[in-house]
This record gives sequence, C-alpha cells and structure tokens, in this order.
Amino acid sequence: MKYTRMTSAVAALSATAIFAAACGSDSDKSSDSGSGGAATAEAKSGGDFTGTYSSFPDYLDPALSYTAEGWTTLWPNYTGLLTFKHAEGAEGSELAPGLAEALPEISEDGLTYKLKLRSGLKYSDGSPVKASDFEHTIKRVLNLESGGSAFYLSIEGAEAYVKAGKADGDISGITADDATGDITIKLATKDGQFSFYLAMDFAGLVKGDTPFENATDKPAVGYGPYSITEVKPNRSVTMTKNPNFTPLPDVPEGKADSITINVVKNQRRQAQDVINDQVDFLIDPPTPDQIREVKAKAGDRYKEEITNSTYYYFLNLRTKPFDDERVRQAVGYAVDERALARIFGGLLAPSCNFLPPGMIGYEKVDPCPWGEPGTADVEKAKALIKEAGAEGTEVTVWGNDEDPSSPVTEYLADTLNSIGLKAKPRIVDGSVYFQTIGNQKTKAQTGFANWFQDFPSPANFMFLVDGASIQETNNQNFGNVDDKEINKLIADAKANPDINAVKGEWAKADKLLVDKAYVIPYGNRKLTKITSSRVNFDAFQFNPVYNHDLTTLGLK
Repeated sequence: MKYTRMTSAVAALSATAIFAAACGSDSDKSSDSGSGGAATAEAKSGGDFTGTYSSFPDYLDPALSYTAEGWTTLWPNYTGLLTFKHAEGAEGSELAPGLAEALPEISEDGLTYKLKLRSGLKYSDGSPVKASDFEHTIKRVLNLESGGSAFYLSIEGAEAYVKAGKADGDISGITADDATGDITIKLATKDGQFSFYLAMDFAGLVKGDTPFENATDKPAVGYGPYSITEVKPNRSVTMTKNPNFTPLPDVPEGKADSITINVVKNQRRQAQDVINDQVDFLIDPPTPDQIREVKAKAGDRYKEEITNSTYYYFLNLRTKPFDDERVRQAVGYAVDERALARIFGGLLAPSCNFLPPGMIGYEKVDPCPWGEPGTADVEKAKALIKEAGAEGTEVTVWGNDEDPSSPVTEYLADTLNSIGLKAKPRIVDGSVYFQTIGNQKTKAQTGFANWFQDFPSPANFMFLVDGASIQETNNQNFGNVDDKEINKLIADAKANPDINAVKGEWAKADKLLVDKAYVIPYGNRKLTKITSSRVNFDAFQFNPVYNHDLTTLGLK
C-alpha cells in the first residue's frame, strides 16, 4: 500500500508482463501508539461526518486501489472471505473470518485452501452473495492488470487465465459451489502468505456480474457496513450505512450514518479546519511547523501512531565503496537517527531494526551494532573509511524531489562527506525515482528508500533484501543484498503459513541484515489521528493495516 503522495517501486510479477505497484514511498502511510489493544471506548451511533484527504483515492474499485486513501475508504465497503480484526495494535494485524465461516483449512502440503461462505449474506443492493463471486472477484484483479495481481498468480491456472486474455475464462484452481457455499483454492506453488492475500481489499467480494472495467465512477456493489453512494471524481466520495448489512463476528456495524471525504490539497488548511471543528477527521499529518499549534489547541484530540513501516538507506553491494563491509559499517556509525527524526518534524520513531516493532518476528536488535539510535560515532566511521582505503571515493546519493526524501538524501551526502568520502546528492523526479534506482544500469550506489506494509507479515518487508528478488529492471532489492544465510532463512520462513512458528527465523534474518550493515534502517514513520471535538476520539481506532478505521468514527 502507498499514499498517493508517495511514489513507489514496481515489482515484476511473472512472464505474463503484468507489474504490481509496491508500497515503497517517500512521504506520509501527544503520545505514541502501535502496540496497544483495541480501543475500549464506545461511540454513539448516528451523525453525518466529513473528512479530508490530500489526494483523491487512486481508484474506488477494490480490484485496483493501491493507495492508503483507497484502502481506508474501501475497507468498510468491501469484505473478503477473510479480513483483519477491527482493532488497534497487534490485535488489528490478526486474520479473522470475514464472509467465510472460519479461517481456511490448509492441506499438509500447503497447496489447497478450503473455505465455506456464510449463508444468508446479501450485498448492499439486496442480492445474495454467492460462493462463485469469489472467482469473479479474482478474475477482475487479474484481467484489469491490477497492482495486486502478483498476490494471486500462485493460484493454479491463474497464469494461464492471464495469458489467454479472456475475461470470462476459467481459473482452474478455484472451484465454488453456490448451493453449499464451499470454496476450494489450489495453488500451483506453495505460498505461506496466501491467507493474508485473501484478506486484502483486492479480494473484497463483488457481484458475479460486475463488469471487467474500472468501477471508480460507479462503484461496484459489495458487502460491508457501508456502501459508496456518491462520487465526485477528484473532489469527494460519500459512503452511507448499508441497509442490507448483517454484522459479523469480526466485521462490526459502522457508527456514522454517512461519511463524506473531500479532497483538500492544502495540508495547512486541513489541520486548521479540524482544529476549528469544520472537519471531523483527516488522514495526512499536519505540516511539521503546525504540530506544536495542534498540540496546544487540540491536544486532547491528537495522537501520533507508529506505523508498520521502515525508512532506510540502501547500500549497493555491487558498487564501490559499499562492496566493503567496513565502509557500510562506517555509514552505520555515522548516521544519527534522531537528527533524521527532526527532519520529519518528530514524526519518525528512531530504530535500528529493519522490521518494524509492530510486526510479528520483530526482536529489538540489542545492542545495536552502531550504538543506540540517536548516537553517532563520526571518529569511528572515519577510521573505518581509512582502514578500507576508501577516503575520497566519489559517491552519488540518490533521492527524489518529494518531502522528506530530498532533505534525508542531502543529510546522508553531508554525513558521508564528514567521514572522508566525496559525496553529492542526486535528486530526481518522484514519479520515476524507484524505477530509476531499481534499474541495474543506473548503478545507484546509495540513497533513500522506505516501505509501508501491504499485509502484516515479515515476508512483505524481507523480500526487499532477498537475493531471489534481484532483477535487472524494477528491482526493489536496491542494494542487491544476496546473503546465502539470510536467503535461506527467508525462504524457509516464507513457506510456513504459521508466522508465529517461524518468528525466530524472521528475527534472526533481521539481526543478520543489521549486523552486516546491508542496509541502514533509521526509523518507523508516525502518522496522526486528529479529529473534531464532537468525535469520540478514544473510540476512533487506528488499525495497523488500514490506518483510520472509518467504521469506528462516531459521536461522543
């Protein structure tokens, strides 16, 4: 998932030449949060609410949307066979049955998933939800060349369906019985993360007659607490309570009668409007110079939330001087995470780990080999550069023209110069940045990178440093990290659908990555929750997957 104000790398999917948009980004997806339980307050039902986004959702079609604005909007409108719990902290990352009666029954070889659709479900237009609608939903993702296509290509017959180019063709690995509600999914290759894919918005069920076209202007009928009732392209979207919705154990009824989200490009105005009770909520943080004012005037309705994200510098092991571990270590010693946090206006939690703290498999690297976050040992770094014979080596530090990438890039260039290298920043347009550094011909030595989770699994982060993911173009392993021990740990852990059973492997891979200075992580992005005074602030939840949970937006 990415914010529309963030540009992302593009991951190659397969020989079908479909490409998936990734969640690398360069700007935004009191007290800190991110590890607590569900909010305990209960909001009152009723009321019409307004909110603001800086950008209109990329799509209002669950098959296509791949931005935070889109996912936040669509989650209350389209429920899949599986979903994530409507809760804060670690609980909100847990898989739960959605339209299926239970979590899938997975065969011993990990290739067959069996589910059963709940009976008696009706879409927002009153028509029945059918088991066969699942295959149609996945066909739309593949046929429309969605950024989410990669997640479902492991289904048996999915590649063949794409190559055939027939929208109404068959995906042989999906069988469904409308009479019994039984759904069986067979995979061509084992993928321990597949249950997560079933809970993503891409797999939010739509009716079996939904056209194979972008449904943004006329949103598809779905099953959820809300339905989208009005769309003004690039201006606003309104959702209202779904009269045919039946609450499910892990899909609660929404509190608000309606929610209208308007696009307001000016972030300063957004914050002022919510402080002045003219708007009920916003998802983008206030500008750094506004945060003090927000805390002073609306501190009881402002909170900073740590996201499952990682901001880091990549170091290209295929280029000098970063093929030398001593040089990479020197960068680790020289970077001051707290200085970088100041660039973010404080909306960055310094960290030494590559995996974010809200992720299963996270174990704090303690002690951090480069000193605790917020410390820097420039003299040690200089000594290592000298020992490696790298003094005066020319280094280009890559970044893009979007905040905070540009100042973060300039900071690294200054830091490298301070330890004996000869560095200069190279700032390129944000729309092509990740494609540029992901092209091996560029030979990008080092620079800005980040990642916001698509789903709450370490695999969604660690593929960025997996040797198996290296490719010539659209490469997201920007540093070309290819460590045999780390590769094996990733492969073994990825194959196991029980994340808890392999969290030790993920933690070990994370520690090796840091110890060998293959990347230089420096923090986890904070987003903010800020509301008008009429909103029940404590009940309005911040979900670790979908951020602001609009089903919990309600009155005091």
